[in-house]
Amino acid sequence: MSKHHHHKPEEQEEVLAQEEETAAPEPAEEKPDYYEQFVRLSADFENFRKRTEREKAAFLSYGKKELAEKLLPSYEILLKQSAELNKNETLKKAPNELKNVINGMQLIATEMEKAFRSEGIEKMDVLNKPYDPATQEVLGTVPADAKQDGLVLQEVQMGFMLDGKVLRPARVLIGQHNEN
Repeated sequence: MSKHHHHKPEEQEEVLAQEEETAAPEPAEEKPDYYEQFVRLSADFENFRKRTEREKAAFLSYGKKELAEKLLPSYEILLKQSAELNKNETLKKAPNELKNVINGMQLIATEMEKAFRSEGIEKMDVLNKPYDPATQEVLGTVPADAKQDGLVLQEVQMGFMLDGKVLRPARVLIGQHNEN
């Protein structure tokens, strides 16, 4: 028999008190581990932050694409008119008022081009280049000599790229050489 069983009641209480003191830290270990919770929460937050960044970038890119698609027809008209006006020799003798209007229109086209380029939007350069099915849509063919066979000879609708991807394909007519 151990000598613990022969103690006086006061001594027994002391032993019980000591046992309770040693037992007291155990529930403390069951307390939540705040460090682990913190690590888990910060990982969750980091994932959330990365996801919202991706979603924001996708949303902005989508918004940029939507806006660009709405502005492209007007921009295309400006570019085509500018090119036509530059070719027109009689306009060199036009009154100054008309020349000012033409210059203003060309300035707007230049500013739009700068704005589009800063957003990663660029006009495709397709004329007199080989047809590219990835970026162009063929609307038909045009009789051509052997050197022009398969080349884009006419741009019916301008094509545009957005960050290296096709925003709007160019609609073109390609040269076709018939050996007759």
